[in-house]
Amino acid sequence: MTVQVYLGLGANIEPQQCLRAGVAAVQQAFAQVQLSPVYQTQAIDLDGPDFLNMVVALQTDWTLSALRDWIRLIEQQHGRQRSQSQPASHRLDMDVLLYGERISGDDHLPRADILQRAYVLKPLVDIAPQLLYPGSQKTMLELWQESSLGQTIAPFAMDFHGSQK
Repeated sequence: MTVQVYLGLGANIEPQQCLRAGVAAVQQAFAQVQLSPVYQTQAIDLDGPDFLNMVVALQTDWTLSALRDWIRLIEQQHGRQRSQSQPASHRLDMDVLLYGERISGDDHLPRADILQRAYVLKPLVDIAPQLLYPGSQKTMLELWQESSLGQTIAPFAMDFHGSQK
């Protein structure tokens, strides 16, 4: 069974290189990948350089567990160390934001950051404005319009070498 998945990608150590690597890995593993614009935001709750963040949409028949195992492998290949205390500056970070319509506290789905972080919700709005937030009757666009997140995010022009499928 094919599932629509949305991944959040971010980094603040060599962020352009890390996002390019993350996008390339996703495009290599999955067909019909859709990329949001990239946004720059200040680090929250830590002293460090600004983050670059984006959302990637894809369809897969992988289980959630298999997808998360693959994500950890890709993160490790690109220098992410999950053993460091959080929050911390980091290289490539990939998180499952939405896995179909799954709602699960144990799986952290939908990911709380969607409603808490402008750098997650805004890219979701960019690529899926009419997508319903699981368990609600509100679209991502409606959630964005009603939000009062108060975080400054700025579009950041990035070229992914036209490699979008």
